[in-house]
Amino acid sequence: MHTTSLQEFQAHSHNLVSLTAEQAASEAHYWLETDQVVNLQELVNNLQQQPFVASAQVQNRYGQNVVESTSLSDTDEVQQALTVVKEITNETQVIGYLTLTIDETLLLQGPVKTHAYLTFYGQFLLFFAIIAGVFIAITFNRWRYRRLPMPTK
Repeated sequence: MHTTSLQEFQAHSHNLVSLTAEQAASEAHYWLETDQVVNLQELVNNLQQQPFVASAQVQNRYGQNVVESTSLSDTDEVQQALTVVKEITNETQVIGYLTLTIDETLLLQGPVKTHAYLTFYGQFLLFFAIIAGVFIAITFNRWRYRRLPMPTK
C-alpha cells in the first residue's frame, strides 16, 4: 500500500505536467500561427519559471527551434529528466512542437513530502488506536471479572 499510494502521487504529478504542456501548446498555437515570436518567447520563459522545468522550447513543423528558454539550466545536471513533447496543431496539420524538459526529482519533491507526512500521521493514528484498544480491553476485563458482593440470606 505504501508503494501504491506513492505511485498514485507520482502519476497525478505527471498528469498535471501533461495538462500544463497541453495548455501551453494550445497557447503556443495562436502565437506560432500568427508568427509572434516575442509572445512565444514570453510563453517559454514563463514555463521556465516553474521550479521543475529545466528547459522549454518551441519548434516549427520541421523541428527547427523557433524559441527556447533564455535561462537554460544545464540539463546534464538533471538526474532524472522527463521530456514532454506536445504537438501544436491547427485542426488538420502539425504546425510545431512544444518540448519541456522536466526535472523529475523537483517535480516529485512536493508529493514525496506529502506522502511522508501522511505516512507518519497514519502510523501515529495506528499506534494511538492500538493503545486505545488495549485500555478498552483492560477496562472491559475489569468489569467482567469484578467481584460482586456476596448475597446475604
